[in-house]
Amino acid sequence: MEKQRLEVVLIPLPFQGHINPMLQLATILYSQGFSITILHTQFNAPNPSNHPHFTFLSIPNGEISPHQEPVDIVISLNTNCRVPLHDQLASLGQAACIIYDTFMHCVDEVANELKIPTIVFRSNSVVNMNTYYACIQVEKDGCLPLQDSISLDLVPGFHPLRYKDLPVFNYQNNEGYLHLIAKVLSLKFASAMICNTMEFMEQTAIEKYTQHLQIPFFALGPLHKFAPASSNSLLEEDITCILWLEKQKPKSVLYVSLGSLASMKENELTELAWGLANSEQPFLWVVRPGSVPGSKWTEIFPLWRLGIHYENELERGEVERVVRRLMVSEDGHEMRQRAIEFKERAQQCIKPGGSSYISLKKLVEHITKL
Repeated sequence: MEKQRLEVVLIPLPFQGHINPMLQLATILYSQGFSITILHTQFNAPNPSNHPHFTFLSIPNGEISPHQEPVDIVISLNTNCRVPLHDQLASLGQAACIIYDTFMHCVDEVANELKIPTIVFRSNSVVNMNTYYACIQVEKDGCLPLQDSISLDLVPGFHPLRYKDLPVFNYQNNEGYLHLIAKVLSLKFASAMICNTMEFMEQTAIEKYTQHLQIPFFALGPLHKFAPASSNSLLEEDITCILWLEKQKPKSVLYVSLGSLASMKENELTELAWGLANSEQPFLWVVRPGSVPGSKWTEIFPLWRLGIHYENELERGEVERVVRRLMVSEDGHEMRQRAIEFKERAQQCIKPGGSSYISLKKLVEHITKL
């Protein structure tokens, strides 16, 4: 007789870059013997047919427009979902724990009211999380709104971050954003934190960040390598490019993507297009619907000397120069070689004895003992 599985409820933030790693984490936990329930909003709901072994439950999220600023959407979700989230969780049997995206912070207090243990999940880098502490500090120092005159200055205590690197430079609703990240950082009741990262890649950042934590931290990346491949795209995927890709030489194609939220102006799109074309290098450019109007949702990544930092206004000549440097110069060859080395080290992380493999075993033990 099969042993009854402990149930884990996972609650993603309904954006592509957050849904994907949460479902990958769910797949990993299922392989470790847990029963999986995905509790999601109606906005940007995932496709249950891609994961037949999971239970999918939706909750109403009120009126949400995809044209709102991402910060405003997240604030609305946390306000609108609190009551239906409470009701849905209360109707479930006793779960071993709830794993929730860090931006769905309302889960923390709701689960505590219901006496269900929680684990917070970070879908991206620890360096990115450290920028939130920098934003809070900048506000305390009275430096908001940020002035162009200090944009290139280092943020005291947060080397190598500059003021212009901070997310508060990018949002119209800075007050709302600062309130949101304060909630994200509070972690009143979470029993642990999972992060989609690797110890070797962010060792210094992890050490700095975990100084703020009073709970276990599990570096569990890269999740997409742990979990079998499956499509979780919110948009219909265009696979017509595969035939063209198969005709190109190995390692010869430049992949260009703005991600699932970032946008650019029409003139920037034109300059980028001409710069790519003039470089005379094969490229595959993903241009999703709605990527031109002009929203600013950025993330901060540590510098691993795997690419070229481009921060000037988009200009076709500069784009061409940067692309050719990356794809055909000796400097670019060294960058690509380092990327291959990073890939190999990442693969070692998930093998028996690797840091992420060990973290997974510790996470399973942690959940089992809650």
